[in-house]
Amino acid sequence: MPAAPTTRRRVELVFVPIMAALCMAFIIGAIVLDKDPAACPAATWANTLKVTLTGSQSAVAGAANITACAGSTCIPLNPMFAKNAPNATDILAREANGSWVFVMGEQPPSAVTLRVFDTAGNLLTQESRTLNWTRVGGTEQCGGPMAAMRVQVQVP
Repeated sequence: MPAAPTTRRRVELVFVPIMAALCMAFIIGAIVLDKDPAACPAATWANTLKVTLTGSQSAVAGAANITACAGSTCIPLNPMFAKNAPNATDILAREANGSWVFVMGEQPPSAVTLRVFDTAGNLLTQESRTLNWTRVGGTEQCGGPMAAMRVQVQVP
């Protein structure tokens, strides 16, 4: 007949498994409850892309309109130009120094194709750019505003 288990053996057989089960339950509960129940606040920011045209002074002066396209979505919509686009002042502005500022929305694209047109609507140049945005506010979960992106487009 085997000898009666010692007190230490009883602790190992009963107490250790119970403590292990409690610890596992605590860890699983913490993982499950680690969700933020609060919804993300409404986006109140707009990310911008500033485009500066470079080249000879006459070439830059001949540029009358510009579009920024991410996939098939363009600002302003093709073939409309900035001066004819509905709500153009909300999505595109031309600054006094000749650069263009595009409002890209809360989720800016990672790549954009920029097209520059003359007053007759002829394409002067087209360039595709990869945009590496840097968030300057908000959170990873809910997003936030990005630092304004600046690019230069060479006009021949």
